[in-house]
Amino acid sequence: MYGGVPRSLSYDVPSQIKHFGIVGHWHWDFVGNTHVWSPGLYPILGLPDGLIRPDYTLLFRLIHPDDCPRTMEPDFVRQSDTVPPSIFRIVRPDSGICTVMSRVEVTTTPNGRPLSAHGILADISVPAMLARAEAAQRQRDQAIFDSVRAFTSTTHTFPFTKFSEKWLDLVGLPESELLQDPARPFLRGEGAPWSARIGGMYASNHASYLLPDLRLANGDTVRYRLLVAPLLNDAGQIESWTHFIGPIQLRIRPTGRLLLGLEQSLEAGHIRAARALLDWSMADLSGASGVSLSTIRRLEGCIASVSVANRNQVVGALRNAGIVFSLMGGATIAVSKGRQIAG
Repeated sequence: MYGGVPRSLSYDVPSQIKHFGIVGHWHWDFVGNTHVWSPGLYPILGLPDGLIRPDYTLLFRLIHPDDCPRTMEPDFVRQSDTVPPSIFRIVRPDSGICTVMSRVEVTTTPNGRPLSAHGILADISVPAMLARAEAAQRQRDQAIFDSVRAFTSTTHTFPFTKFSEKWLDLVGLPESELLQDPARPFLRGEGAPWSARIGGMYASNHASYLLPDLRLANGDTVRYRLLVAPLLNDAGQIESWTHFIGPIQLRIRPTGRLLLGLEQSLEAGHIRAARALLDWSMADLSGASGVSLSTIRRLEGCIASVSVANRNQVVGALRNAGIVFSLMGGATIAVSKGRQIAG
């Protein structure tokens, strides 16, 4: 009826996950707001089968607060066409703790409206199972890199003290040489030296990008997009940088840490534009986000004057109301209006 593609709970889930131990499935129909859990999910969550009414919000509340990824929040799951894989701990009602690997698939209409989510949790508390899960993720990342020569990575320090194995493989240079001159694979271009531009990217609190011609390990020269998104902590300080590195013609669909970093790069003008598209007053945005009206006023004047947590609340409310923040050329973020997520 809505043009979506119905799929079983195990559809397109990596086969390796089935070998990691106890596995449970969940399903959330956004249209009817109905939930279904498989029998295997209850022991993972430490809940009695048949005595608890399935509800994704209950599952989410059992995620350890120190691990809880924003991408598992109910609002994020309901409004996203992709949910990145994650690993986190579950705190059971009896205070027992287990570590799980999560995979989520979202079914959408042809125009991109989310209809339902299908999820799988695998208990990987045993160290050997966790190691196998991490190995499976590395295999998937490597397959993408081998196919299109693109990858994402995260660094916590700048100047660099280490480079990812995929970057070393891509450019074919020893790490020691790159530590001395990170711009060595870049062909000379007009304007400021590449080394100065790289330094400027990591000094900024906003997403930025470069479009260098790279000399690759195989001798080819290819124009690449190097997108860098800083991730801020609650104090507004940079805690890490997430990169997307790929040929310029590749379309980027940000997920995970890259998506969070890009959302944290929104400016006050993005928020004002989004509110205007919804025909909302500041009071409307305050009510939808749970952020005080005075904070909304400060945010729309200077977004950096508001805590990262409050910014995330506001962005979540706007996206839940149908606002779409999409990545255009480079690191430009566009604002548009889609359909409101069904409540």
